[in-house]
Amino acid sequence: MKLMSLLTALVFVFSSVAAQAATLEELQKKLQAYSAEDLKAPKAKDDEAVSEKTTEMLKTIEDTVDLATKGKEKVSADVLQQLARVAVLTFEADPSLAAAELLLPLYKKEKKAFDKAMRTLPSKDNKSLKDALKDADREDEEGNG
Repeated sequence: MKLMSLLTALVFVFSSVAAQAATLEELQKKLQAYSAEDLKAPKAKDDEAVSEKTTEMLKTIEDTVDLATKGKEKVSADVLQQLARVAVLTFEADPSLAAAELLLPLYKKEKKAFDKAMRTLPSKDNKSLKDALKDADREDEEGNG
């Protein structure tokens, strides 16, 4: 049930036509504001709040990647570090690891810089993100199934 509500929220958010124009600096600040505490649910009724926060985080990742890959601004190491950090935060609440799929275009474009940014993560998180990106890349190349 929790996964279904998360997926429904993701579809709603990602299909939203009204995208807010932002700069990489603004999105970096938004990414920096996220923490693991945002995804802690002490009570069952808080699952909805965790789902909404995860969806918000994923939307911020998507907006940042879109701007970084299609925009004229150069993506900084700080932005890449924040993207990696927030992606790992979402993994616990989102078993589909959607953040890796969202990061993939930027990862392919800025592989060397992104690998360097991922090295700032704790080793467990670094490995988790690398594995998720590798799986997302394989799925992108070969299809799902």
